[in-house]
Amino acid sequence: MNTIYKVDWTIGEHISFLGGIKPTLYQAITKGMYCMQIFMGSPRSYKRNYIFDEDIEDCKKLLERFPTHIFSHFPYIANLAGKSNKNGLAWDGDSTIDNSVYIMLNGLEYELDVISRIGKGVVIHPGSFPDRDLGHKAVAKTINKIKFTENGMLLLENCAGEGNKLCRDFTEIQFVLSHLTESQVKHVGVCVDTAHIWGCGDYDLREPEEVCRMFTDFDNIIGLNKFKLLHLNDSKVFMGSKKDRHADIGVGEIWKDDYSSLLVLLDLCESNEIPVILETGGPCMKTISQLRK
Repeated sequence: MNTIYKVDWTIGEHISFLGGIKPTLYQAITKGMYCMQIFMGSPRSYKRNYIFDEDIEDCKKLLERFPTHIFSHFPYIANLAGKSNKNGLAWDGDSTIDNSVYIMLNGLEYELDVISRIGKGVVIHPGSFPDRDLGHKAVAKTINKIKFTENGMLLLENCAGEGNKLCRDFTEIQFVLSHLTESQVKHVGVCVDTAHIWGCGDYDLREPEEVCRMFTDFDNIIGLNKFKLLHLNDSKVFMGSKKDRHADIGVGEIWKDDYSSLLVLLDLCESNEIPVILETGGPCMKTISQLRK
């Protein structure tokens, strides 16, 4: 079967799951998107939709003609740090102490397996814990227990700095990566969310030079080879608010007055072949397509 085109870099949206991977993929393609993100179940439950092998094989055939970056987002309730503090760790792997971690891992390993067969990775919010050092070590310990399939890829998403949430900046994410085993770290990348960057307050994304500084810092601290996905969101709140409030592109506090830094951001993503997902939907794709002309 001939491939209609080849895409190494593209922009897409988070779209509704239509009961299967193939119909959902087809929906994205008919909208002109060749990058998509889905929930493989409720974002508030670890129960995942069962994906039949036939659905995956049909999806592969469609992907041969329409190469598309497929990502999934694991439920918001996930907490890789666990909830306990024993023997100097937030979680020591004892199911009698934090059984929720094992329940979470069952769902996560299934989703990682499905996406590894047709997609690029599973995005996850690392979780929260009062002691940041212990919490990040516990996140790493949990990831080290994941049974990855050959192409499995877990993407740690930065948080907006709210409360006790972990991985609020590149240094904290690198701390987690540095505590992974050699066999596990190759299966872990990073998803950067612009609304979370803004909420955390480390970079003023309204300024082109700040966008460039963000990429330089990421490369120096983590390495751009780990930058696997960008969540492109505007924000309803002020810079440094420590709040996660997504807004459509151009109607939030980041890009309501000027798109120059956004164009720099998109150019950097394209030159580094980093896919981009718009999470709020609405008119965002139209806005971006007009800017890119």
